[in-house]
Amino acid sequence: MDAVEKRLADLLARVDAAPFGVAGRALLDECVALADQHDLPEWGYAARLRLLASAARIGDTDAQLSAFAWCVGRNAADPERFPLQVGDHDLLWYHKHVVAALTASPLFTLDDVESALEAMQEQYLRAGAGMSAVWQARFQATLGLGRPERAAGMLAALKRTPRDEYSHCFTCSRAEEAEFHYLAGHDQAGLALTAEILANDLSCGDEPANAMAHALLPLLRAGRPGEARRLHLRGYRLIRSSPDRLRAIAQHLRFCAVTGNEARGLEILVQHLRLLEHDRLNQLAHLDLLSAAVVLLTAVEQAGAGDQPVIASAPWTIRELLVALRARAAALAERFDQRNGNDFESRRLAQDEELLNTRYDVPLDTRPSPPPVLPVPAEQLHAEARRLRAEAENLADKEPARALSAAREGLRLALGLGNRELTISIARFGALAAMTMGEDEAAIEFCRVAVDEAATAELAAEPSFRLELGAALFRGGRAEEAGLEIEEALRQLRVAGAPPSELAVGHHQLGQAEAAQGRFTAARANYRDAIALASRSGDHAASTRYGLALGELLLSRDDPQGLTVLAGTVVSARNLTSNPQVQIGALHLLGRSLGAMHQDELAERVLREALHLADDAQEIPAIRYEHADVLDSISRAVSADPTRRDEAVELARRAADGFAAASARSEAGRALLRAASMLEHDQPGQALTLMERAAQLAAERPEVLVKCLDSLAELQERLGRTGEAHLSRTRADRLRTTAGLLG
Repeated sequence: MDAVEKRLADLLARVDAAPFGVAGRALLDECVALADQHDLPEWGYAARLRLLASAARIGDTDAQLSAFAWCVGRNAADPERFPLQVGDHDLLWYHKHVVAALTASPLFTLDDVESALEAMQEQYLRAGAGMSAVWQARFQATLGLGRPERAAGMLAALKRTPRDEYSHCFTCSRAEEAEFHYLAGHDQAGLALTAEILANDLSCGDEPANAMAHALLPLLRAGRPGEARRLHLRGYRLIRSSPDRLRAIAQHLRFCAVTGNEARGLEILVQHLRLLEHDRLNQLAHLDLLSAAVVLLTAVEQAGAGDQPVIASAPWTIRELLVALRARAAALAERFDQRNGNDFESRRLAQDEELLNTRYDVPLDTRPSPPPVLPVPAEQLHAEARRLRAEAENLADKEPARALSAAREGLRLALGLGNRELTISIARFGALAAMTMGEDEAAIEFCRVAVDEAATAELAAEPSFRLELGAALFRGGRAEEAGLEIEEALRQLRVAGAPPSELAVGHHQLGQAEAAQGRFTAARANYRDAIALASRSGDHAASTRYGLALGELLLSRDDPQGLTVLAGTVVSARNLTSNPQVQIGALHLLGRSLGAMHQDELAERVLREALHLADDAQEIPAIRYEHADVLDSISRAVSADPTRRDEAVELARRAADGFAAASARSEAGRALLRAASMLEHDQPGQALTLMERAAQLAAERPEVLVKCLDSLAELQERLGRTGEAHLSRTRADRLRTTAGLLG
């Protein structure tokens, strides 16, 4: 292999390792040019096969069609030298992409589309391939040509045809069928397919982002606005940076137009208007975006903003842009209708404009309203807002209720004044006060304001604020939304070249959010990334915490690797001599996990090491609770040996005393109840005393108190104290009803 071929091999290896995007495309262009320059067509063929995939993903139809024609020509002339398959790349696969590309531009005639379909079928027959992909291409083309009635027959034929290696994947097949059902007016059938995709966490290429986008309006029509809101928030963030997702973006614009979120829709439109100049052959997607933009701009105009500029620096008003885009959409629809021999696209434009006849109330923005204009000098308002900020800052820890009140009023003033820096700082102090009070929704509201302001001004701190929003959403039980915010923060941090320590925090948070949604594989991957990044940055305390999270996740799935991870984490934690809390936590979790796997002797040894460390660090308030918890765990490990019952009881009593001293009364009640259960057969009188004390301690935790009362009633009855047993049982039943613990 000479120097040029070595260079080509290196370029292709780098292409294969790179994600689809500008960098990978630049490598491919260099490879193609180098192969052509040195008359090395086999290398050019290998590069162009890769270019077919890259061009499809980044929205370059021109390059896709050119590369396909070149490869087809070489394969037809010399199939031995230029085979259909080169490594993992298969020329047959891209026939259906080319058919779709021809359908999407009125520059290509109906004969061009039909010729491409016939060529595809002939090539598949020659290669001995199945016909599933051919029917899929015919189904897609028939829809693209505005003939949904005929498409139904194509879909039926596709379903009768056996699947093979060239079939669409299950995710894409379901997503395309769902779109067809929406177009045909069968919303429930389409939503059922989309629900299947989402419930099974299916993904592939553009999915599930496209499926989410096309389900938005059907969900609204079905009276399910909450689901539509969630899919909009999650789905748009999946596509916001993709240049080839015009049709999905169009659906999000329509959603904003009909749900009273015109301002958000306008922000999305402005961000993506440039895509109307991208991939000029993908005109069908352009028409979809144009039509949706007309709907959105009409809604903005109807809201009374027609004379406002599209953006501050633009010469166009909303109304002027609306007129221009409506004319452009009508002209393009007419070109498609002429090519297709029907009026399908013109009718779709008219149907889009009718969308605004039905509106839905789906609020997205939670920021407080600015104050009304008052006859007060701006300087005075600024001074008042700064005073409220200082009050929120000073009282956030000591008097969070007053701090929260000050932050809310200060935020209203700062927003009204347009003072972005002041708005952000007040919002963050307000979030802190809200978190201190346990008011999760208020914390989310404040965090979202900080993110919105930072995003509008393109501040470098936006990803940090977004991570804070993700954490607030997670605490508020909104794990899915939290994950979306954290994913976006991580994307921004990577673009900005953030240090490994910041990325580690984001991956740990994302792991928590994924785990809360039951996405074990994704959670595991993010925890592992967090550990690796924290280790690379030298933050051993953080890598230990993340290791504990991973170990606990693995063990929750009965994965034996969990013990290995925890053992390694303990080795790392032992080096953190200045941070005993992390060491104790690591040892405690490993000991409890060993106990759960009935390795009682080893569990006790590890737990007593944790107890020794906790004995020496009880001046730290948080460790006082940990000390009691470790005692409780040792009691559980010891209780497995019947000859050590008295020792286990004494350890449980000591744990209860420790919990009570740390103001953890319900945990103290649990420990005493367990001690009583070990004594109730041999020493029922002593057990009764412990149970009564446990019930007193657990008074604030209904689920613990009910267990105490049930055990107490059973023991009282055995001791012949039937009246007391009746009272305990009645109290337990009443508590089940009032606390909603029935069943």
